[in-house]
Amino acid sequence: MYKSIRSFYKKCTTFVAICLIASTIALTSYTLPAKADLIYHAFDECFANVKAKLPQIKAAGYDYIQLSPANKTISREDDACTSDKYWYFQYQPLDYVLGGNLGNEQDVKDVINAAHEQGIKVIADVVLNHLAKYKNVPNEDNKPFPEAYPIYQSREYFHDGACIQNYNNPSEVTDKWLCDQGDGYEGGLPDLKTELPYVQQQDQNYLKHLFDIGFDGLRFDAAKHIPQEDMQKILAVIPEDKFYYGEVIGQSYDESMSYISVYPKLSDFQLVNTLKDAFNIGGDLRSLVNPSDTKRALPGKDAVIFARNHDTWAPGQFDNWKFDDGDLPLATAYVLAIKEGTPLILNFDAFNPTVVAASQFNKKMLGQPQYFRKGNEIAQGANIPNLLFIERGDKGIAMINKSGGTFDVKAAKMPALEVGCYDELQYNFKMCVDKGGDGQKYITQWGSPERGGIQIGPRTALLFVKD
Repeated sequence: MYKSIRSFYKKCTTFVAICLIASTIALTSYTLPAKADLIYHAFDECFANVKAKLPQIKAAGYDYIQLSPANKTISREDDACTSDKYWYFQYQPLDYVLGGNLGNEQDVKDVINAAHEQGIKVIADVVLNHLAKYKNVPNEDNKPFPEAYPIYQSREYFHDGACIQNYNNPSEVTDKWLCDQGDGYEGGLPDLKTELPYVQQQDQNYLKHLFDIGFDGLRFDAAKHIPQEDMQKILAVIPEDKFYYGEVIGQSYDESMSYISVYPKLSDFQLVNTLKDAFNIGGDLRSLVNPSDTKRALPGKDAVIFARNHDTWAPGQFDNWKFDDGDLPLATAYVLAIKEGTPLILNFDAFNPTVVAASQFNKKMLGQPQYFRKGNEIAQGANIPNLLFIERGDKGIAMINKSGGTFDVKAAKMPALEVGCYDELQYNFKMCVDKGGDGQKYITQWGSPERGGIQIGPRTALLFVKD
């Protein structure tokens, strides 16, 4: 969404937290379909720069690239190819013609074609709810609102200029303007009457053009602000084989899930909230066991999941969902280690060594079931708030230590993994598992053949796969 709409963010940052930590953590393994795709979020990147990075993006394991809005927006006061200071201008469209701060239509086609040659699909970020703030629109002749827009030059296409005051009121959310706090509607984002057939037709024409030039999927910004019945009509032009999802910052699990009848997938802000609670000081990683079972995350089949996206990254908003630098890679590793959901990784995080290793783990574990193993089934003293163990069938395991100290034990079991050796994907050492005289499986080698057990460094994620 947009940096400027701070009142909205402040009212949407509190979820009902259901902090249930099961007394028995060893819960059922999942039978959900394996997730197939990783999304690289090329946030505020010029299209030519994304094209140049394609080999690096492919090597890191990404299947999709999500571009920032490609249609014409108001001009920026920074160099969009080297600065993200005015990123939110990309979410203030002038019309639905491709080209602008991040590149022209040919630049868009070039990155799509080059990505397809690498086997990578491309998602367009789409803004249909509103147009740019009128005070920022080029208007040398001082034309009255809305005559300076290249499109929708009559007031009949806009809801009356009143700012949203109550985000718990659905009609306000869909029919009033997103506004700056204290700025009044003159500084707001003019809200389009998406119920009008003419507006719906313009939206559909834009979506069809995006597919015509090669886009493989869509992300719909501010999806909560467009009535569901309007969106269902607009989305009717999307081919069945295309990927798309909606940004819905629901104030509850149930509110978010009410949009699944419109969008096949939604941005999972419930999971972000749950992750932040777990990684906070005093938080418990064991609360991350199957969070969708207690409505603390969306069901995986319905969710695009992340530890942070551009909304939670941006200065001045969602501050209660911002991770510190040490926790962020670990939270992202969790997103990539679990079976559920379609992970989206922000470009600022995408090439962190822990994240790259977790992306590789995600690919190698495709199709494997998932099981959260109780720590005391692995080692004495391991069933603690700072540790989490995520088994993927008998082929791999992710271990996360959020504490500032090393967890080190000389004896440890590995109940589910096959006998054999496993490669750690970031730190490049081996863990070997063998049967003991009692028939149970133990870690007999941890890095050096001279030691067994487990040693997990401070604020570390380890990702093991069968060699």
